[in-house]
Amino acid sequence: MARAPEIAFACPGCGTETTSGLDGRGCCPSCAKDTTLDLTPSLVGGVVDRCPACAGEQLYVQRDFNQKAGLAIVVLGAALAPFTPYYASLFVAAIVDAALYALLPEIAVCYRCQAHFRGFARNPRHHAFDLHLAEQYELKRPWAS
Repeated sequence: MARAPEIAFACPGCGTETTSGLDGRGCCPSCAKDTTLDLTPSLVGGVVDRCPACAGEQLYVQRDFNQKAGLAIVVLGAALAPFTPYYASLFVAAIVDAALYALLPEIAVCYRCQAHFRGFARNPRHHAFDLHLAEQYELKRPWAS
């Protein structure tokens, strides 16, 4: 079942995560600020070409899974390894990780503002996370020193 397109971005008023659909309208659950995003025809058509929250054109793709939960699976597998025959818990953790990777959908993420795009078709211009590119954006942020 396909998920309805959703854009999750930081509220310009307070920074809390706010969501919008293909209408481009979002209302912050924290400060109640209404936000209207400038959606491109490509985005309305289902393919992310640029971020409407910050106008960034560089995005990456990743699986739609909480990274802290993924790390918890690995840590649990490693912590239980000495107590399982042949370190079997490490293999179980690897199998769970591979299954989640195969089953979970991809999302696009903006390097500049970290907006998430769920339910959109993959744009072939967007690739996996690039640490060098992310560091360049981190250095451009005003709070980075």
